[in-house]
Amino acid sequence: MKVLFISEGKIFCAENGKKYEIPCERISKYKAAISDINRRKEWKNGEGARFTGMMERRVDENSVYAKAVGVTPYGDGLIYALMLDSSVNIYSRSYDPSDTSEGLIISSNDFGTESIAYNGEKLAFSQNFGEESHISVLEPPSAAYDEVTEGDSKERSLHFSNCRKDRLYFSTSGNGRDENGFLRAQGPLGGAYADIDTGNMGELLSDDRYDYISLQDDEQGNLYYIRQPYGGEHPDDRVSVGDILLAPFRLLKALGNYLNFMSVMWGGRSLDGKDPEKMLTERARNMAPKDMIIDGNVISAKELAKKDDEDGRSIIPLSRVLIRKTGDEEEVLAKGVLDFHIKGDTLIYSDGRSIYTLENGTKEKVCKAFLAGSLHIV
Repeated sequence: MKVLFISEGKIFCAENGKKYEIPCERISKYKAAISDINRRKEWKNGEGARFTGMMERRVDENSVYAKAVGVTPYGDGLIYALMLDSSVNIYSRSYDPSDTSEGLIISSNDFGTESIAYNGEKLAFSQNFGEESHISVLEPPSAAYDEVTEGDSKERSLHFSNCRKDRLYFSTSGNGRDENGFLRAQGPLGGAYADIDTGNMGELLSDDRYDYISLQDDEQGNLYYIRQPYGGEHPDDRVSVGDILLAPFRLLKALGNYLNFMSVMWGGRSLDGKDPEKMLTERARNMAPKDMIIDGNVISAKELAKKDDEDGRSIIPLSRVLIRKTGDEEEVLAKGVLDFHIKGDTLIYSDGRSIYTLENGTKEKVCKAFLAGSLHIV
């Protein structure tokens, strides 16, 4: 089994327990072009240029915003969507990492994208226009596309059906605006479908308490989806009994930190005699990454810093569950699920640390992959 996915903005493929990166040649060329521009303008950054006002700001090729946001199998190769600074680029390429040839399908500065899906003939992709996001469809390699949805809403998380080739599943939420037209909130994500050939649409899942994400079906017509509390999980800001009991100790610690700060400022040394520069170096070394928000779920920096921990505990809140719906019956298959994909009798899912196969309640590890999304069984 071959598994295609995106991890930390890069495309990977896993086979037989091993994974390898599939490079985005467009990113490499873009960074090389910036490096070349910087080299040719280097003379403008000297003292003379500074004096005459001709000095230009240098753009670091390693700091550009460039990440893959969607990937899908495409014949013997794949199609991927890339956000490159303010432009969206959709390319086709092979699985061979050494193959540098890529076919441009579409490139635009007019919109962004975060999800793509392919059914063997048509490519569906989300078009983000700030507060709105809608679905369009094209037939690669042609760049001519037709719009599928519209209105004051946001559509995302696209998947073609395994039963009906023209049926596209997606998540949608309405925009809540005030009397002046300003966006104040977004409604819960509901589960919907659009039949591309006929234009028929309908809502399948809706509940004010929940978001429904990544709708898919199996060949028997059973519906699978991720359900989470509306808006995701957030840190609990309420004051607990423990907070009250620890308040005096925290006040003493704050006083000690203040005295230590004054000692460094006016005496050049901390109260325990440590060198201030060494203290700052140690603090910088131990700084954790910032919190991350995934579909409204606030993932703490502490959890993200444990990405290399042993498997067994999901980074994703356990309230985000994978469900199979047969008729009117719902069955929770797994908890703490970031993304999943089903093809034939095989189901895979990511818990933020690794990718697993799931069969009859038993999971088997495919590979480690940090925050893996856009999963596909090839």
